[in-house]
Amino acid sequence: MSSKVWGYARISTAEQKVDRQVDLLMREHGIPKSDIFIDTISGAKFDRPALAQLQKVLREGDTVVVESLSRVSRSSADLLVLLNNWQDRGITFISHKERLDFSSTTGKFMLSMLAALSQFERDTLRDRVSEGIAAARARGRIAGKPRTDKKSLDKAIKLHDAGMHSIKEICEIAKVSKSVLYRELKLRSGGDCDRGDGKKMGR
Repeated sequence: MSSKVWGYARISTAEQKVDRQVDLLMREHGIPKSDIFIDTISGAKFDRPALAQLQKVLREGDTVVVESLSRVSRSSADLLVLLNNWQDRGITFISHKERLDFSSTTGKFMLSMLAALSQFERDTLRDRVSEGIAAARARGRIAGKPRTDKKSLDKAIKLHDAGMHSIKEICEIAKVSKSVLYRELKLRSGGDCDRGDGKKMGR
């Protein structure tokens, strides 16, 4: 079977029109409209139906042409996955706007740059997550859970030992949660503590 040239077009918002992309692919690259796959929705990653269909018909030696790289994906990581897949399958990819043929020396260099950019994005994301966790720990919280201040907990224990307030009142005054106070009382009493409602928390 002889190799074919396919076109792919996509619009990402309801206001955009796909006609311009289709006209360019037909006029500049001689691709019949019947051989142009069109996605008219903004799909996440590669769950777009037309792109999925294109993947099924592609054969070794075929070529895919798009109006610009952004029509395939705005994420360098996602784009790299797709381009590597096509490269492994012997499929040529051409972006009209960037004037890139990814089977050429320049195209292969661009592919290596995309790989570096993708790695940079992953490293940056990982660093941001690590920095966020460190900042949360510095503020006394991790994964959204507040850490009880020792001074507040000591105040709650003193109020409890004085026997003049209910557990609810103690928690409101000392700004501690009931679960934290119960746990601390249980530890200090060796396993049993009064819950404030006449019941004991056993071992």
